Amino acid sequence: MGISGLLPLLKSIQVSKHLSEFSGRTLAVDAYVWLHRGVYSCATELATGKRTHKYVDYAMHRVRLLRHHGIEPYIVFDGGPLPAKRGTESERKQRREENLARGHALAAQGKHSQARDYYVKCVDVTPQMAYQLIKALKAESVSYVVAPYEADAQLAYLERIGLVDGIITEDSDLLVFGCRNVLFKLDDVASVITSISRADFSSVSDPAGGVSFIGWSDAQFRSMAILSGCDYLPSIPGVGLKTAWSMLKKHKTAEKVVQVLRLEGKKTVPTGYMKRFRLAEKCFLHQRVYDPLQGKLVHLTDVGDDWDDEADEYVGECVIITVLVN
Repeated sequence: MGISGLLPLLKSIQVSKHLSEFSGRTLAVDAYVWLHRGVYSCATELATGKRTHKYVDYAMHRVRLLRHHGIEPYIVFDGGPLPAKRGTESERKQRREENLARGHALAAQGKHSQARDYYVKCVDVTPQMAYQLIKALKAESVSYVVAPYEADAQLAYLERIGLVDGIITEDSDLLVFGCRNVLFKLDDVASVITSISRADFSSVSDPAGGVSFIGWSDAQFRSMAILSGCDYLPSIPGVGLKTAWSMLKKHKTAEKVVQVLRLEGKKTVPTGYMKRFRLAEKCFLHQRVYDPLQGKLVHLTDVGDDWDDEADEYVGECVIITVLVN
């Protein structure tokens, strides 16, 4: 989940803050991050079909923690499957099924500790589990919304229109979506969280790799992330973040980088790569989200004259759906 290696690359601008520093603000929360963390405590029960609500208790404990420090949470849930991630989701489903089978096999042998390790890997958050959390949120009058597609784009939109002041997640993709204030690694014991501000990108210092974002545009940062591999497009083999950064610094655009890679012949660029790159970029820019102020689906950012049916389907069509919001 997210861009591999991005958070370590931004270590120099990560700031530890106490939750009390956000008092009086509204923070959006990626619900599935908390739900996924919550299932760790009850993975065996879930994998073996036993009833449990420990994952709801986990999430609600953190909701109450935020409110204790004067923070109003705004919980955002994933919605329908995004067409752009069909391949990624299919691979994840296959791995979950394999891990479940291994867990059951180990449990049958009496190796319950080893079985739990595989159960943790196979358990997925289901819509029914999300609904159980929604019921708990309603009971305590906590704001929430179910996105039409991915929570990431919905979180970014809520910040963009000023409904929230920052985003709590564990997904570095939010930085690629252009979010300004992203919060990671909530420590509910010490009530501290790690903050990354988009405004500090020009201060990034990586002595080992020499990476600097001084003078870089959002488009270049987004291109670097996509070239290195993301949920919407696998990387070109052998191209990680630092290679993508170095080549973009020299050649400026993704098109030029790919052209150079093909001419050098040292790395294999998949056929049709740039077409898929542009579609991946559209997912970061124009994915469909729900606007709670207008009560309708909109694009994360406005589309241009080059918009076509293929792009429309890739980022999530404008279907008639019921978006749960409170």
